[in-house]
Amino acid sequence: MLGHQRILAPHARPASLRSASSAGPDYGSRDRPDWREVRWPTHLRAMTIDGRRVHFAEIGSGDGAPILLIHGLGGRWQNWLENIPRLAAQRRVVAVDLPGFGHSQLPLEPISIAGYARVLDRACDLLELDAAIVVGNSLGGAVATEMALRHPARVRRLVLVAPAGLEPGQLSPQGAKLALAAVGRIRAALPNGLSGTLARPRARHLALATLLRHPTLIASDTLAELTGGGRGRGSRAALAALTAHDSHAELDKISAQTLIIHGRNDMLIPCEASERLASRIPAAELVIFEDTGHMPMLERPVPFNDELLRFADGEAQPA
Repeated sequence: MLGHQRILAPHARPASLRSASSAGPDYGSRDRPDWREVRWPTHLRAMTIDGRRVHFAEIGSGDGAPILLIHGLGGRWQNWLENIPRLAAQRRVVAVDLPGFGHSQLPLEPISIAGYARVLDRACDLLELDAAIVVGNSLGGAVATEMALRHPARVRRLVLVAPAGLEPGQLSPQGAKLALAAVGRIRAALPNGLSGTLARPRARHLALATLLRHPTLIASDTLAELTGGGRGRGSRAALAALTAHDSHAELDKISAQTLIIHGRNDMLIPCEASERLASRIPAAELVIFEDTGHMPMLERPVPFNDELLRFADGEAQPA
C-alpha cells in the first residue's frame, strides 16, 4: 500500500499511459464486499422534495452514525460503488443523485450550492438522518461544506474529498469542461457496449486522464457505472454555480471534526488547495494519497475506506 504524506508538491502533470505499471497494488483494487455481489435494485429509492424526485441508494445498518455520500460534478450515486459495500457492512449508508444528475430531476429553482444543501437537509429529515458522517467529492465537497455551515446539526463529522468551490479561482473550469465532455462521449457510446472507448487502453487513458491518474487500471464495468446512466442535465448550471461559489471567509466557522482527502496528482483541484483548507478549518486533518487523481475513493478504494472508517469511528490519525 502506498503511504500518504503531508508535504505537498507543485501542480500536477498528466501521467503517461506507461506509468500505470508502477501505480502500486492498491490502485484500482477491489474492497470487500465487492459491489458486483450486491442486489442493487433492492436498495434503490426515490423521494419527492420541493415537487421534484430525488433518487438515492440506501443500504446497511449499525450503531454508528450513518454516512451520507455526495458525488461530484457530472457524477451520480454510483461514483461510490467501490466504497458503499464496505461502509454498509458497519453503518447505514445513503448515496444520493443530486438534482439534475443521475436519475434525479432538475430542481425547479436555479441550481446553487446553497440549494443543494437545502435539498439534502430536507432529505435527511425524510430519512431520519439526524447527524451523519457527510462525505462529498469535488462539487459534493462544496455541498457538504455548505451543509456544515448552514445546517450544522446534520453534520456529525465532515469528509471532503478533493473539494471544489471553497476559494476563488480554485477550480479549473476548462479542465472541468474537458472532463464533462469526456464523460459525455463515453455515455453516448455505452449503448453499443464496452467495445468502444472503455475497452481501448489508449482511448480510455486520453478520455479520463483529467479525472483519474491511471484510468486503464480501473475495471471497465466500474467505469461504465461511473459514466453511464442519466445525462447530467444539471452539469453546466452546477459548474457555473460551483465556479461562482466561495465559502472561504466562513471556513473557520465549521465546528464539525473534518477529514480532507486529496490525490497528489489531481488535475482539476490543486493539492495545495486542500493544504490551505486544512489550515482554515479549526478541527481538520489532511490525508494525501500519492500517485492519485481527482477521485481517490475510486482510484484507491481500500486505503480510502480504511481512512474513512477510522475517522468515522473517532480514531486519531496514526503518527
